Amino acid sequence: MKQASKLFPLIQIICIGYLLQLAVGCANIVPPAGGPRDTLAPYLIAAKPKDSATNIQPKEILIGFNEYIVAADIQTNLIISPTIKNTPLVDVRLNALRIRINDSLSANTTYSLQFGNAIKDVNEGNIIQNFTYVFSTGDKIDTGRLVGYVRLAETGLIDSTLIVVLQPADNDTAIFKNKPNYYSRVNGKGQFEFKFLPFKPFKLFAIPNDYAKKYDDSTKLFAFTDQPIEVVNKIDTLQLYAFQAYKKIDKKKSTTNTSAKKAGPVNLKYTKSIDGTEHTILKPISLNFETKIKLNDSFPILLTDTLNKLIEDYSIQLDSTAQTITINHNWHHDEKFKLIIPQKSVTDSLQNTLAKSDTLKFSIKPATAYGSVLIRTSGYQQFKHPVLLFTQDNTIKYSYPITQSILRIPLILPGEFVVKILEDDNNNGIWDTGVYGKIKKQPEKIILTGTSISIKADWENEFNIILKK
Repeated sequence: MKQASKLFPLIQIICIGYLLQLAVGCANIVPPAGGPRDTLAPYLIAAKPKDSATNIQPKEILIGFNEYIVAADIQTNLIISPTIKNTPLVDVRLNALRIRINDSLSANTTYSLQFGNAIKDVNEGNIIQNFTYVFSTGDKIDTGRLVGYVRLAETGLIDSTLIVVLQPADNDTAIFKNKPNYYSRVNGKGQFEFKFLPFKPFKLFAIPNDYAKKYDDSTKLFAFTDQPIEVVNKIDTLQLYAFQAYKKIDKKKSTTNTSAKKAGPVNLKYTKSIDGTEHTILKPISLNFETKIKLNDSFPILLTDTLNKLIEDYSIQLDSTAQTITINHNWHHDEKFKLIIPQKSVTDSLQNTLAKSDTLKFSIKPATAYGSVLIRTSGYQQFKHPVLLFTQDNTIKYSYPITQSILRIPLILPGEFVVKILEDDNNNGIWDTGVYGKIKKQPEKIILTGTSISIKADWENEFNIILKK
């Protein structure tokens, strides 16, 4: 009772000061000159109703701090759990927050107002980290807590734009149709946290933080747990892996017969995998087109030596997308070739062709352009069908199945690589995405090893890599 009597006059002072500011407006607040720099964040000194109050249905909340504050983009930062229909009105005056709630609140429910990092002091900008105000419309404050992490399954990286949402455990379609009652942002470490939850089961998902907050597009990043999560005092071992069931396809302007008649024929263009005038023995040559094409057998693409003698044991294939041509051959170091591409060797659906015939002169890189690699691994047995990945800019450059602790790679082009592990569940050598619908399948996981390597040309490179989940 003594503590309550001390707080009551303080609340009166906050409220009177707040109302005076509403009446006369705020003067410019000038930081005091001189003295040591303030490095302490503001802290709560009183609130009405008090923080963690029970059996209340407040329409207005006043929160007072020990110094003048400002709020940055507070409506974006504020998360109310469980969510309510109408966004509360929030005003900042001097050292106080005023929150007006225009909704009916559910009975026997714990509500938390999480301000993120929106509130800071006026003078130095010291932020109150994750400031939260809590109350209950029932006779107790719920104390359930969930903590976990989200990573991108395809890269092993973190996407802090995602949110984690909770949906009722007994509703299989809620994630498709309803906005969540509870959601939490993913921070820069990939972590999410829920506090003040009721002790009941939920389905757990990760989705982009957009207006819908639903899984209404299979090209969205998405993650799910296989089973509902039962909330207890604390669960901190949750791990979600986000995936895109289908990649977004950028829509390109289609070429129609009408535009072709007006503008004339459109010349087909391609990019080649040949690096300048050299090519590697490690992969086929590829020609990549922007649109679907077909090969014209009457004007075939030819691989010859420098004297235009036709190479016999090569093959040309158009892939399933009808946009990439691959030229395969048993390449040898230092050999020289010509790739002759007639103007009419490829056509599209409108019979467009290349602007002209092309001849690509190239040689195969010498043996000294490559390095050899010896890798000693430990811990690979904990993974199902592990595949060692060498990546650059999150693109897989090389992949090698791991079947024993020592891996020898006789030829590899030099460069700086980030080493990752693919847990290849179906043992097909590539990463496979997940599915969430009638069929539910988790994506395969690519896991960071925390190791980067530098491979030198014409050098025997050796590395020790410890693999951990």
